[in-house]
Amino acid sequence: MPRVRTPLALALVASLACAPAAAQTARMLVGYPPGGAVDVLGRIFAEPMGEALGRPVIVENRPGAVGQIAAEALKAAAPDGATLMLAPDATVIFRPQTLAKPPYDPLADFAPVAHTGRWNFALAVQAEMRVKTLAEYVAWVKADPGRAVFASSGAGGSTHFFGVLLGQTEGIALQQVPYKGAGPAILDVVAGHVPATIQPLGTLLAQAKAGKLAILGMSGKERSSGAPDVPTFAELGLPALTADAWFGIFAPAATPADTVKKLNAAFVSAMRTAAVKDRMRGLDLEVHEMSPAEFAGVVRADYARWGPVIRASGFRGDAP
Repeated sequence: MPRVRTPLALALVASLACAPAAAQTARMLVGYPPGGAVDVLGRIFAEPMGEALGRPVIVENRPGAVGQIAAEALKAAAPDGATLMLAPDATVIFRPQTLAKPPYDPLADFAPVAHTGRWNFALAVQAEMRVKTLAEYVAWVKADPGRAVFASSGAGGSTHFFGVLLGQTEGIALQQVPYKGAGPAILDVVAGHVPATIQPLGTLLAQAKAGKLAILGMSGKERSSGAPDVPTFAELGLPALTADAWFGIFAPAATPADTVKKLNAAFVSAMRTAAVKDRMRGLDLEVHEMSPAEFAGVVRADYARWGPVIRASGFRGDAP
């Protein structure tokens, strides 16, 4: 028998069909496994962002290939503001430039929404080494090219290519030893298995304060309040090494500008809350509010800056 709908049921169906987008759930794609820094950052933002938008925001993990799987999912998503991606610069700047046929173009396929934190690179060596300055380290490596290795947080990521840039700048052929994250890389340097590492400055401080690592320089424009004794590379005569790494929020490219603006306002509102600020400090991330246009400028500039470094390295993310 055909189902007969009462006037009340018809009214309910109509009201649901006409429900505003704000009542729908939004999803935040994260291209890394649960528990990692990117996932943690996404979950820090999900609740306050949902409150600002007036609808739930769920984190959806799509791990693999330096965030590529999540990036492809974002590219294919409807540009309605309901699907976003939280990604590090490794996914947006580095990964596509290491592939012969990248499946996404970050400059054409994504709409930058908000900058959600940045950190500085630092070079550290085992404290027991006689190397105490950057100049001494460079001389030590040049004296024996077999020493020209450093521990990175993973092949094709930002610590990998900052090491390449450091080597290019100083005329030493630094080669990475890739690790699955900062923790294992740092522990192997402390143990003496690898002579040096390039990592976020904040991840090195505990071992440095314990006297197990010596931090030789950092990439910020000015010294860090958390490590005031560590010189910047610019101070050491290497302004080309002034750089930072970042995390950001992206939407599909065709997302309307007014929707992107509203999403940006939601993230800025979240970043201003005490709870988010405290959690960001715990991850050693600097909060830096940007409009969508300002963040898009950062993405374009970094894409252009790192391209020659990546190509000169010869690294291929799709190599067998």
